[in-house]
Amino acid sequence: MPTYVYIVFYKLKEMSDDEEERARREWEEMMADWPPEVRLLGVYDHAWGTSYNGFLMLECDSMDAYVRFWRWFRDKVRWYVVETRTVIATKR
Repeated sequence: MPTYVYIVFYKLKEMSDDEEERARREWEEMMADWPPEVRLLGVYDHAWGTSYNGFLMLECDSMDAYVRFWRWFRDKVRWYVVETRTVIATKR
C-alpha cells in the first residue's frame, strides 16, 4: 500500500485582529482533535513564487482516510481559507 503525501497550498482572506485571534484559537482546538490517520508533517508560511499564503504538508496511508479528513478540515477552516490547491504524490 502506498503512502500518499499532500501539499495543500492555501490562500487566506484578509482578517481583522479579532478574526485572526479566532482563527488561531480554532486552529489550536483543531490540532487537539486532529485525526491520527493523517499525519501533519508541517505548516509553512509564505509560498514564495505563488499567489498562496502558505501550505500544509500531510501524509496518509489511505486516500479514503484523506477524503474523510478533508471534509472535516474544510468545514473548520472555510470561513477564512478562500482557496486551496492540492498536489498529491506517492512516497518512494
